[in-house]
Amino acid sequence: MSATKTKKRISIATKFNLLTIFIILITSAGISYFLIRNAISHIHRNLLNHGITIAGMASQTSEYSIYTGDKESMKQIVENLKVDEDIAYVCLLDKEKRQLMCKSFKPGLVIPPMPAIKTTDAGFPLKILHEEFIDTTDGKRYISFLSPVIGFIDNKPTDALLTNKRAENQEVVGYVHLGLSLQNLHKRIWQFQITTLAFTFLFIFAGVILTLFLTTRITAPIKRLSLVTKKVANGVFEHTVHVHTNDEIADLAATFNQMVERLRAYREEIELHNKELVNTNEHLSQEITARKKTEKALEEKTREIFRSNKDLEQFAYIVSHDLQEPLRKVMVFGDRLTMKHGKALNNEGLDYLARMKNASRRMQTLITDLLAYSRVTTHTKPFTLIDLTKLIEEVINDLEIQLERTGGRVILGKLPVIHADAVQIRQLFQNLIGNALKYHRDAVPPVIEIQAHCLEGMKDDHAQSSHHNGFCEITVTDNGIGFDEKYAEYIFGVFQRLHRRDQYEGTGVGLSLCRKIVERHGGCITATSAPGKGAKFTIVLPLEQVRKREDHGKSQEAVSNFNS
Repeated sequence: MSATKTKKRISIATKFNLLTIFIILITSAGISYFLIRNAISHIHRNLLNHGITIAGMASQTSEYSIYTGDKESMKQIVENLKVDEDIAYVCLLDKEKRQLMCKSFKPGLVIPPMPAIKTTDAGFPLKILHEEFIDTTDGKRYISFLSPVIGFIDNKPTDALLTNKRAENQEVVGYVHLGLSLQNLHKRIWQFQITTLAFTFLFIFAGVILTLFLTTRITAPIKRLSLVTKKVANGVFEHTVHVHTNDEIADLAATFNQMVERLRAYREEIELHNKELVNTNEHLSQEITARKKTEKALEEKTREIFRSNKDLEQFAYIVSHDLQEPLRKVMVFGDRLTMKHGKALNNEGLDYLARMKNASRRMQTLITDLLAYSRVTTHTKPFTLIDLTKLIEEVINDLEIQLERTGGRVILGKLPVIHADAVQIRQLFQNLIGNALKYHRDAVPPVIEIQAHCLEGMKDDHAQSSHHNGFCEITVTDNGIGFDEKYAEYIFGVFQRLHRRDQYEGTGVGLSLCRKIVERHGGCITATSAPGKGAKFTIVLPLEQVRKREDHGKSQEAVSNFNS
């Protein structure tokens, strides 16, 4: 048997203590770090300012001695700088950067080269340069300062002195190169760190003592409340909590006591309603059982309808194929009869033969249209992105002969790119444009206009399935003979015609095929017209097809191929 691991229990007092001490530690560390960082920056900045000030003062006092080459003055200036314990060395240089006087106040210190001089645009050094370096002998850090010594030329005319303040009446007569030791800086920083850490530890100690005291005061009533809560959880409602403080915990205890009183009353009510709940559960169980039986029967009926529809589609497909062979023989033998025995037949016999061949051709057209109608859902292609403009231009090229014969033209607007079956969409627009060319008015060249615009959304009754990214509305408008709008739904029926065959050829399957293609894509097609004023067909299609619809079409095609 494997021992079950129990989660280690930590009391609320321990959590409170740990959280408070953690906050105190983080706060103390943050404040100490901030103070130490600021102190280091401040001390270092003061040292830099001190060095710049000393270098500037030394350059001012040494102007005369460097200019005249007075060694005694130079020595006195160097000895005066020795008083400052931060200064490690001092060098006085002429304007050619040759050492005139140089002295190191730190034994064994190798005086470094002076910092590189950066001049202004006028070629006149004005700033006091400084850089930090490490002595290779003892590893200590120093800051080197270089201050130019500026001398004034008195042999210029007074007006020249007034007009040329920098470039003509001043020149660099030498340099003061001195170094400051960072040893005292590090010592002051270390002293400040020790003091800060001492105060930090004192603050942490006081915070921990205060935390432990507050924890005892706060958690003692909570422990009593926890003990009574365990008893109430075991079903004992006779205990209450007594807290002698006047704070939120006392309010919590009072609320808890009220809750216990209500629990007593609720327990009595629950016992009264238990019997009613048992009876209700039995009734619901019976209803659920009946509902499951109904759902199962409905599923069986749905599968039966689906099988019936599949059988009907398969039947139409097989019938269309089986009728093709005898019909071709009738047409072939009719042609042979005309070629070999046409001269032996009289006019009436030739008329009968011509009628038989015409009827055979109509029958073949009907079978072909019926086969195309049945293949809308059984022989599908995968949905792909289709540029409607390019697709309709290809359809127009296919109908070029009819356009030339009727003098018609097709006007294309801006059409979208949709997700659809390219073969079926091509058949859709070929049927609509072909009908517009066929049903044109006499002596009036047909004009067909195709426009489209996107819709934000559609109501559920306008589409047969869900969609993504909205719909597009495509309109095909012509100036043909039109029709009475009461036949707007009639014309979409299979084999439904509004005119006699001797007026306009056709089988009456074209528009029904269009509707079935549109519905297969989850859209709808409607028609509006008036006699003599042309017709307008409105097609609404989703811009992007749902994957489920495409997969359903593929499964139908697979089943059809397997059966055939």
